[in-house]
Amino acid sequence: MTNQVIIVNEAEMTKVMNHYASSKVVRNAPGVVFAAKTPDTAITAYKSGKVLFQGAGASREAARWGETKTKASSAKPKTTGDTLPADLARRSVVGSDETGTGDFFGPVTVAACYVRADQIELVQELGVKDSKQLTDDLMRKSRPIYKQHLYIASSP
Repeated sequence: MTNQVIIVNEAEMTKVMNHYASSKVVRNAPGVVFAAKTPDTAITAYKSGKVLFQGAGASREAARWGETKTKASSAKPKTTGDTLPADLARRSVVGSDETGTGDFFGPVTVAACYVRADQIELVQELGVKDSKQLTDDLMRKSRPIYKQHLYIASSP
């Protein structure tokens, strides 16, 4: 996934917010003044003047606001711990993700899904991807299909 960060002044921040107003989403995290989600990019604007673009379209969207202000690049973050097995795509796996902070800003919601090795092709056909690459509407429509074919647990 590509990440781009730009720094904008107050006037430019207003322009960014107006441009993505039709794609606005609620993101209750510290310092966030605005958030939006396009089909391939999540945009988060902070009080500091930084605007974070995440997803496949991050470079394109950040470039709309001037490349001279691009601060961070698409380098993959360094990871620690064990590396994944080479044959992971042929194994049964459990994946999970969470959202929320669980403190002052609200509850943490967690979802997990078990995928048997014989379901890997099905998961690919269903279009399962990182949630930042999907719209909320598509996720809502896809959930019953995923639930029908896969074991999914979630809370709350």
